[in-house]
Amino acid sequence: MLEAALHSLSRDLAAAIGAMGLHSGEFGRPELVEKPAREAESLFQGYAKAKPGKEDAYAAALAFLRGKALDSWQRDLIASAIATPISEASGAMVLGHRGLETLLASYEAEAKRGELWRLTWHGLLYSYFNFDPTLGKDDATKAGWLALRTFLERTWPLIDKEAGDTLVPDWVGVLRHEAEVLTQAPAEKYSRAYLRGDTTATDQLAVDLGIPPSSWFWHALVFGAVKRATAEVDAEFRRLLPQLLKLIQGKPALRDEALELILVRYHACKGAPPDERLRDFVCQPTVWKNPKLKSAGIATAWNRVPDPVWQMVLSWVNERNLKDFFDILAARNQADEGRLGFWSNYLKQISWTRLVFGADTMALKRTNPGVRDLIAREEGAYAQLTGKREVDAFMMQIGSFLIIEFSKKPNACYVYQADQLPFEPYSKFYDGGTSDLAAGFRVESAARIVHREGWQARAAAELRALGIRPDQVDTRQATAGGFTGARATTTTRTTEAPPPAQPETYGPDMVAVQVLVTRFRGARIDDKRVSSNGGRLWVEDPLQRVQLASELKALGFRWSDGRQAWYYPGN
Repeated sequence: MLEAALHSLSRDLAAAIGAMGLHSGEFGRPELVEKPAREAESLFQGYAKAKPGKEDAYAAALAFLRGKALDSWQRDLIASAIATPISEASGAMVLGHRGLETLLASYEAEAKRGELWRLTWHGLLYSYFNFDPTLGKDDATKAGWLALRTFLERTWPLIDKEAGDTLVPDWVGVLRHEAEVLTQAPAEKYSRAYLRGDTTATDQLAVDLGIPPSSWFWHALVFGAVKRATAEVDAEFRRLLPQLLKLIQGKPALRDEALELILVRYHACKGAPPDERLRDFVCQPTVWKNPKLKSAGIATAWNRVPDPVWQMVLSWVNERNLKDFFDILAARNQADEGRLGFWSNYLKQISWTRLVFGADTMALKRTNPGVRDLIAREEGAYAQLTGKREVDAFMMQIGSFLIIEFSKKPNACYVYQADQLPFEPYSKFYDGGTSDLAAGFRVESAARIVHREGWQARAAAELRALGIRPDQVDTRQATAGGFTGARATTTTRTTEAPPPAQPETYGPDMVAVQVLVTRFRGARIDDKRVSSNGGRLWVEDPLQRVQLASELKALGFRWSDGRQAWYYPGN
């Protein structure tokens, strides 16, 4: 009886298995269940991250911008397109529309009731990461994106709770560990690794959450790296600076904020020299422009940093202008005559400069890369000479005096009271003759310097009579600024006691000689005018450098073959 029952059960079971098409498999084989389960889960994940068709979402966004009322289906469709530029609306986005606040409020109300479709919330998350800050630059669009972020941060706990602990979409699992991306510091946790060049974590995050290369996220990541670098010690911060500038150039949406941090931090570096890469980057016409243009209301980005920081970069620009003028412009006419070396002694006191190009120089920008780059750097700040096509001019303010130096003889150098100029300092064009820049030839000026042999000593004496003395060797950064016509006292600051008084004997400006010699390591002064009868002032340079020789010669020194040193012939 029992045997017959078991046989009947076995026959019925075999019939049932046959009806289900499972003859090829065996019971007790879990992989037969796992494979379909994985396929089902994959299908689920696909649906969980699905987005409405782009055309339908785009059409819903266009209708919204045109003021049309949306039905319930369109309200779900538009979620994934609120950060999409709509070409029929001149590139505007739903993010910048006045109706966005009401739309987000309706979504939040549904989320609180547990009625917001999870795919709709995911569409809003997609729009959040899809926002390209280089396209949505207006204040309304930026404010809309911030409102979207606040909405996502506030409603994420509701979506998370509703998802439960069973099978959830991948993006839900990622957000449960990476919820910081919805906060005000979305990229902070990744910045240190990114600064080291390690992008493993961020690359994976981009895959998991669908972050496109144009997303704001990468710009925020660069800004986070900048913040991280500015917290380093001076040496490490300066080492990272080239990398930071490269990152900012590639992702410029938060460029101004990043440059503000970098410039303020660099100003705080102890004893940091001028940084050419930082200067050239920030002074580009497409970035913050020449700091000299701040006073004219053109380069307003410089208002982001404190005046001492702006003055630091302005002093870098002034120094480069002085060197470029003599190295590139005056050198073309072989007319330097030691002028670069002479005015370099006053470099730290120069608070404002302006280049004035002649017609020949303007024509050279087509064939001379150095001249072309110089003119491009000074775009918006330079002026032009119309009366002397082969001559260029250089304006520089020291204290309450404006000095005009020309690129070649027989043009003298003129020193004017800055508040009594016979011309307008910001004019676009000058004749270059006695009607403006060289007016000191006919009318009274504070000083007129003629570049004849030994002119440096005479010029230094005339400047000293005006209260202008060479920079102290250990002078700190002098206060710089835009051109000012106000009278000012020219001073230098030093942390050490003033040098002892020099012997009252005939000779060159000893301060100028000391400043010059200290620029060349190993060179020294041997002043025998007081210690021995009939002694001379000597300068010895074991390396016999050409530049030092040129500047000593310009100061009136002569070469002694016997001693292999330079002496001043006055005594």
